[in-house]
Amino acid sequence: MTKGRKRLIIVFSVGVALFVIIILHIMINVNPIIEQVSEHEVQALATIAVNSACDDILSEYLTTDIINYVMDGDGNLQMVTTNTAVMNAISRKAIDASQAKIATMGQQGVPIPLGSLSGITFLSGQGPNVYIKVFPIGAVNANFTSEFIASGINQTRHKILLNVYADIRVVMPGANNVVRTETQILLCENLIIGKVPDAYFQMQNLSDLLDLVP
Repeated sequence: MTKGRKRLIIVFSVGVALFVIIILHIMINVNPIIEQVSEHEVQALATIAVNSACDDILSEYLTTDIINYVMDGDGNLQMVTTNTAVMNAISRKAIDASQAKIATMGQQGVPIPLGSLSGITFLSGQGPNVYIKVFPIGAVNANFTSEFIASGINQTRHKILLNVYADIRVVMPGANNVVRTETQILLCENLIIGKVPDAYFQMQNLSDLLDLVP
């Protein structure tokens, strides 16, 4: 075997070895960073997308369109009634608009600075952007929750929250994972002056509230 051929084989072997080492380094050290950073960015942008979608929808409704408080003669809470038709309409519109916003976000790509993928703190946010593709998986889902929070003597803060859930697949070199996003939207908030029955404080699901009349 000639010296030139031996040299070529050595160079090729070293090149293959370096390539394998780089691949192993990416798999062991870089991939977890890519997944962590991409998950954080996707969750943040999904929150922005869902909030933007819901802001336009909620501007169409007043609090009184959604919920009504019935008080007794002493000013204490007697009953809470909700407009199921309106809330169903809000949920349906929020789901459709959120899915459209997330799909648009995926088509444009999510920018992540190359320095953020290095895992080196002082390089975070630096360098050119790497664009990752994201795709919503299945339908976006939503539900309502209700919170009664004591806020002083005979004062109770009541919130109704719209929770929007989406599964988003992240596709980029070194990562192909699914990110579960949850965005909580404040649908309405009211300060109730007067006594609120203890039974209301035990509720979390809005379905419980709809059926409860103390």
